[in-house]
Amino acid sequence: MAEKVRVGSVSEIPPGTGRELTAGGRVVALYNVEGQFHALDGVCPHAGGPLGQGELQGKLVTCPWHGWQFDVTTGQYCLNANLTHTSFAITIEGNDVYVEVP
Repeated sequence: MAEKVRVGSVSEIPPGTGRELTAGGRVVALYNVEGQFHALDGVCPHAGGPLGQGELQGKLVTCPWHGWQFDVTTGQYCLNANLTHTSFAITIEGNDVYVEVP
């Protein structure tokens, strides 16, 4: 069963930015794409790079270690349709942002 964890407030993560955080013992990358929040597993599947520290352009994040790119709205890896990175459900309650982690 998923655990709903408060990870911050809407105002702390402006549109066009991402952040690395911990929720339920997991590293999570949280992004704000034009006012919509999305969360991915924060560890890049290629070599363990910090996706939450990557550059966000539109809805694509680039891992700062080796340049792997993911669509943060779906988790889809940009160069291989067979690779989708783990994503987590987001809930907004008032100004609070929650991530649901297993």
